[in-house]
Amino acid sequence: MRRALRLLPLFACGLVATIAIPSAASAQSWEIRQEIREANREVARERAEGAREIMRCKTRACAEREYREANREVARERREARREVRREIREAYRDRWYRGNDRWYRDGRYWGRDEYERRYYGRRDNGGSVLPGLLVGAALVGVVAAIADGDDKD
Repeated sequence: MRRALRLLPLFACGLVATIAIPSAASAQSWEIRQEIREANREVARERAEGAREIMRCKTRACAEREYREANREVARERREARREVRREIREAYRDRWYRGNDRWYRDGRYWGRDEYERRYYGRRDNGGSVLPGLLVGAALVGVVAAIADGDDKD
C-alpha cells in the first residue's frame, strides 16, 4: 500500500502531462483528419468488395483473378488516398488570413508565404548550409580528442 502511495504522484504527473500535451492528430486541421477517415473507409470498402467477389468464385482460376483484381483496386484506392491527403496538407497553410496569390493580410499589412510562416508559425526553411554544422562537429571532435589525449599523458 505504501509503495502504491509513493507512486501515485508520479502517476498523476504522467496523467496530467498526457492530457496537457495535444495529440498529433488534433494538431492537424479538421479537413486533413476528415480526408484520412474517408480514405480509410474507401480502402476498407474495396477490401470487403474484393473478399465478396472471391467468395463467389467456384474455380481456383476465378479466385486468383479476383484476388489480383482486388489487390489492384485496393492499391489504387491507397494511391488516391495518399494523393488527396497530400493535397489537403498542402492546402492547410491557408488560414483565415489568406487572401490569395500566396499573400496573407495580418497585422495591417500583406505578407508573403515564407515571411508569414516564419513570423506566425515559427517555420524555418531547411535550405540552410551544412557547413556550420560540420564546423561545430569538427570542433567538438577536436576538443574531445584533446581531452582524451590529455588524460592519457597523466
